Amino acid sequence: MKHLIITVIGRDQAGLVETLSDTIYQNNGNWLSSSLSKLAGQFAGILQVEVADQHIAALSKALSEIEALQVQIVEDESKTSPTTTLFNLLVTGNDRVGIVKDVTTKLKQLGVNINKLKTDSDSAPNWGYPIFTADFQLELPDGLSIEHVQEALESIADDLTIDIDNN
Repeated sequence: MKHLIITVIGRDQAGLVETLSDTIYQNNGNWLSSSLSKLAGQFAGILQVEVADQHIAALSKALSEIEALQVQIVEDESKTSPTTTLFNLLVTGNDRVGIVKDVTTKLKQLGVNINKLKTDSDSAPNWGYPIFTADFQLELPDGLSIEHVQEALESIADDLTIDIDNN
């Protein structure tokens, strides 16, 4: 069995997820995991699908024929994933330009891998300005403590709240 990583994007409309799931099912694929979102009127997502070697070509062709979506497919070449400890990092602050850049730059300097990132900006009615949140899932390199990561991130700006949990 092979694992395919599939990215999709297209104008949002009802039925896109059903079309994707039906196409995968009809072509002998097994939907393993996904992250799908509507952003600014567009539907975007990434999926991990398991499929037998003999069905890869048919599944790829069928997915590429979904007119409403642009589809890109990459075969996962990794054999096994090493066991790592993951940490959840939640960054909250007044919305401003550059928060994601500042945090990701510091994480890169520390050699931290970002496995997942979800961001959002919501109005804070009691405060009168938008609040930005970034929810990261982090993988630390050997020898780097989570306490060091937290200290480094807290030095970025006084207006950010940094919360870290062991996953």
